[in-house]
Amino acid sequence: MAKGYTGQILWIDLTDKKLITENTTKYQEWIGGRALGAYLLSKLPELYSDDPKEQPIMISSGPLVGSDIPMAVRTAVTARSQVSGGFCYSNVGGDFGLFMREAGFDAVLVRGYSEEPVYLMLENGKAEIKAAGALWGTRITPFRQALMDEYGSERLSYIGIGPAGENQAPISCLIVDLAHAAGWGGSGSIFGAKKLKAVVAKGGGNLDFFDPEALTQKVAELRKRIVAAPAMKSLINGGTHLSAGAGGYNGRYSTSVRNAQEEFLTPEESAPIREETFKQWETNRAGCLGCPIACLHDYEIDSEQYGKLVGRGMHANSVRGLSSNLGILEDAHALLAIHLVCNENGMDVDGASAAMAFALECAEKGILDKEQPGGVTLEWGDGPSLVKLARQIAEREGLGDLLCQGAYEAAQQIGKGSQQYAMTVKKVGINEAGLRSHRSWMLGYVTASRGAGHLGGSSQVENGRMSAEMLKKLFGTTNLADVQSYEGKGKVVAWTEGLKAAVDSLGLCYFTYGWYDLELVTLDEMAELYYLATGIEMSGEDLQKVGFRTHDLERYLSYTLGGYTRKDDTLPDRFFDVPVNSGPNKGAKVDREKLQGALDEYYQTLGWDVETGIPKEEILRLEGLEHIIR
Repeated sequence: MAKGYTGQILWIDLTDKKLITENTTKYQEWIGGRALGAYLLSKLPELYSDDPKEQPIMISSGPLVGSDIPMAVRTAVTARSQVSGGFCYSNVGGDFGLFMREAGFDAVLVRGYSEEPVYLMLENGKAEIKAAGALWGTRITPFRQALMDEYGSERLSYIGIGPAGENQAPISCLIVDLAHAAGWGGSGSIFGAKKLKAVVAKGGGNLDFFDPEALTQKVAELRKRIVAAPAMKSLINGGTHLSAGAGGYNGRYSTSVRNAQEEFLTPEESAPIREETFKQWETNRAGCLGCPIACLHDYEIDSEQYGKLVGRGMHANSVRGLSSNLGILEDAHALLAIHLVCNENGMDVDGASAAMAFALECAEKGILDKEQPGGVTLEWGDGPSLVKLARQIAEREGLGDLLCQGAYEAAQQIGKGSQQYAMTVKKVGINEAGLRSHRSWMLGYVTASRGAGHLGGSSQVENGRMSAEMLKKLFGTTNLADVQSYEGKGKVVAWTEGLKAAVDSLGLCYFTYGWYDLELVTLDEMAELYYLATGIEMSGEDLQKVGFRTHDLERYLSYTLGGYTRKDDTLPDRFFDVPVNSGPNKGAKVDREKLQGALDEYYQTLGWDVETGIPKEEILRLEGLEHIIR
């Protein structure tokens, strides 16, 4: 067994109450994390079941987690998407992946379902299925406290669900610790269907690495470099709330406004919801164990309208999705209140934002009544009503019982032409900015195998995060900083998909390893870290090939599971027809013909079939993926 691995993958069958382990060595070519999860699930026939309680779900961490490498803390969740019907991966922070490995497991694969609520306890290389009892029905903070009371707070973490997952809301998510969300695919509803409240890990065990002395030296050097990097400055100063929230750090970046009808706010308009306003309520900065950045914030507000608001937040997606996208521009208290409703109930911010914004526009257009049950008024910027609506979604009450299924499905049920107001890609709700103006950002978004989301192929090259020399070496051109140019963007997005999948498989945080600064830590250096941790030699190019193979696998699974092909790599008409309203990119919109040319380049770069946008069978066979060929 290579160093850096615990050596155990836990397979749990909740139906038969069976727990068995398998040696990780068998799957070392898939590294770990996201790649390992995609491969193992692809071998299971029940992945194709339409019943979420029968579908398998995997939680896995990479071999660098626990090595003290800065920001090597991530955990991958892989499953069938409850929103798109295709394949989905999520990558989440917090301490669970580390403590799962310290408890003796590289990964946990869950099959079957329980008749009664349960949770899984991992400790000292052993696992036990335990009755959840009164824990079922609890929100995230009281659930966490109950676990701390039972097991103590030292090196304890969990990945689990709140009421939204228990109610099997398709836009529910899994939460790690207090505020780290594994979103996008509705994995919380899979846990809910299985009556699985959480997987809990009690750490403390030793992890054995190949060259600890050299690793320690490398860790010290990396930590200094990360803290000193200019690209990390805004993250260190104010998390993603400052660096990428509504308006960005300078108030002049694009943001989604009122269901993406517009895409820019002036600095004066966005000021009430930016990080500098929230600074007055910040009580602490928070992050994953050992992280030098601490991208989260602890807030406390005594609000006359919403009561005492205490909790952890807030990433850029919450700021954009739950404020500007809902028209909430002057009620910062409402923004935090809705964010906390999502966190405490285990609800995906992106899915909730897209669904609520869809409902607001339907009311604006006369398709839905403005006055809804439970005292909800569907009007842009009505903070009190939108806080109530968020709670209804989590509890599946009133209009929330429809919206909890996501914007796409809600539109299918409402009809009356409402489909044009459901902002989705591959049925997954859009909560994004820059899609009309930044071409590689947009292209990564539309080609994402799991549906709408920038944490795949969307790239920062357009923001000057890579030197001209490196651009020329990788993509054959230096003309990539022009955000509205389509030239070379297909190559960039394809390359980025391979990078991101590799990063997710190692267990690294994308903020530092390849995204905010594309040269801060290169693929070759990541391969060096992998060698120091495991003793397995691999080049940066080899590492990225594992990423490409993972992307091929996920894309083909989304084709076989959900039917997604080239025709689905697109955006709603709004992004082609309605230009950016003002700001630096005023007038920008997506060109249909040029998008098709960029897609051609993207598929050709990956070696996929250009006509269908699907990986070719000969590629899948060469990659050892014959078993998934339709």
